[in-house]
Amino acid sequence: MHFIEIPKLSNESDEKDMLMAWTEFLRNPESKKVRSLEMSIEEIREAKDELIRMSNDEKQREIYEMRAKILKDKVSALNEAERKGIEKGIQQGIEQKSIEIAKNLLDILDDETIARKTGLSIDVIKKLR
Repeated sequence: MHFIEIPKLSNESDEKDMLMAWTEFLRNPESKKVRSLEMSIEEIREAKDELIRMSNDEKQREIYEMRAKILKDKVSALNEAERKGIEKGIQQGIEQKSIEIAKNLLDILDDETIARKTGLSIDVIKKLR
């Protein structure tokens, strides 16, 4: 997602004019303003032509919908992978901290007590000795 601060664009800037044209096109491609923009801005005219072509062609519309679904699926998969990665990292951090605590307790507590307090197995505790 991009945020554009329109007031920061200079008034003489062509960028501001193009930004306003595209904003109007996205808001309502059938408006009178867009119809007049089509006459003067080639990119707007091409976008409008493509929109009409896609709207009328059932096959193109299906392709567009499939592509949109694939993109949504990819975003969802990436979000899930990120969530799992974060959870795994947190779990590894907790386990590492438990091992550090266990190492500090080795000279003052027995293996069973350390295992009970840290959640580590007795085998892991014995390997630390």
